[in-house]
Amino acid sequence: MRIQRLVAACALALALAPSAAFADTFITPFLGVNFGGDVGRPLGVALEDRNRMTWGVNVASMGAGIFGMELDFGYTSNFYTDTNSVVTENNAMTLMPALIIGIPVGGQQGVGLRPYVLAGAGLIRRDFEVTNIVSASENDFGYTLGGGVMGFLGDHFGIRGDLRYFRNFQVDEFGFDDVDFDQGTFNFGRASVGAIFRF
Repeated sequence: MRIQRLVAACALALALAPSAAFADTFITPFLGVNFGGDVGRPLGVALEDRNRMTWGVNVASMGAGIFGMELDFGYTSNFYTDTNSVVTENNAMTLMPALIIGIPVGGQQGVGLRPYVLAGAGLIRRDFEVTNIVSASENDFGYTLGGGVMGFLGDHFGIRGDLRYFRNFQVDEFGFDDVDFDQGTFNFGRASVGAIFRF
């Protein structure tokens, strides 16, 4: 409940921020791939294939200077891929408010670049279904670090390349009644490309 309140408060602050403070607003739907990290060993099976297609959307606002805020949503279906058909359905979702530092090269209108770095904290959620009988979910408080480049082709459209790292804060104790995941931190990387719509 505490995580949901934090995420809701950050989203509300972003939505209600005055236009004078945030001159640029960006909406970026994206496609990407998850890679590396440690996703745990569910049901005693080591998962070697961690690269899964992911999708999502970023909503960000940045001022005339270099600081801004962003809300990032990402979703991956079948995050765990090699479970000997024991885990029949599973997915991972992240919802992360973040602070951005970016320098507009070429100004805030027309063609230009904006390299950036970011850091944030929010929700990492995982859902599982075992042999179509037992289902469970885990909500973790986690953080993200990353950066990338926004390249604008005009006043209102551009392309964004983004690289991020996600990790939960606590030791991962997710499991079912009789079979537990190996304890550890849940973490992974995400590389994505998206289309920027600037307002």
